[in-house]
Amino acid sequence: MPHRARSAPVRSGRKWRLRYFLLGFLFLLLGYYSIDYYWREKRWRWIIVHHTAGDRGNMEYYRELHQKERGWPDIAYHFLINNGSYNTMPGQIEVSDTWQNRSHHYSTKKTSLNYFGIAVALVGNFSRYPIPGLQKEALVELLARLALDHGVAVENIIGHREVWTTECPGSRVDMQEIRNLVRERLGQDRSL
Repeated sequence: MPHRARSAPVRSGRKWRLRYFLLGFLFLLLGYYSIDYYWREKRWRWIIVHHTAGDRGNMEYYRELHQKERGWPDIAYHFLINNGSYNTMPGQIEVSDTWQNRSHHYSTKKTSLNYFGIAVALVGNFSRYPIPGLQKEALVELLARLALDHGVAVENIIGHREVWTTECPGSRVDMQEIRNLVRERLGQDRSL
């Protein structure tokens, strides 16, 4: 009896199209989530420090002020470091919805900084007095954490006045000293 060669099984074109479709869909989904992750977590290039120029307030107060007076959807900052007014603790850090959603902010008049910068504000007027100890400690700790978590170079931690004609974050705030304290903090504790 002659020996017949076995032929490869015939694959249904329909089944293979479904597999390729599912693989393609999976790659698209992974690509979307990769881009979304990068945009939310890795786009940051700057941290901009501000002051509110007012001695009282908290996140709710400034959110309402910015929404009513400026027409913005939320507070202009990602983080607010309190001074103890409005039932807050000195140095208490409040996180805005703008940060939770990783949205751009409205803290500068430079669009690129608003999209690629993290906005941190201190409650107080630091043209009249220096930053109190607990607020300054909280600021340095937050800046170090943000720089480490989001790959922002310490040199890119700037005061608002370093990119725009303004006194913000106050004439009594030495941004070079703040950057040095952040460098020191990052050097002290790699467990941040």
